[in-house]
Amino acid sequence: MNYQPPVQAKPAQGLAIAGLVCGIIAFLIIPPLFGILGIAFGGVSWSKGNTLGRTATFVAIAGLVIGMVIGAAIGASNA
Repeated sequence: MNYQPPVQAKPAQGLAIAGLVCGIIAFLIIPPLFGILGIAFGGVSWSKGNTLGRTATFVAIAGLVIGMVIGAAIGASNA
């Protein structure tokens, strides 16, 4: 009889993907909200041992910062 251990999914993969999506959305739409959510999702995923969580965290940070800069530039040009 061949015993095969159950396949284990990568830890917190869903949170990492949610963090990536929020980080990408933060570039253009409501950077403070989506950037912070992306950082939180990515950070939790990263702390659970998922390497994609690290990438999600950095993408969310970049989305937050760049989105805020773009928003400030657009706001300054409209004033």
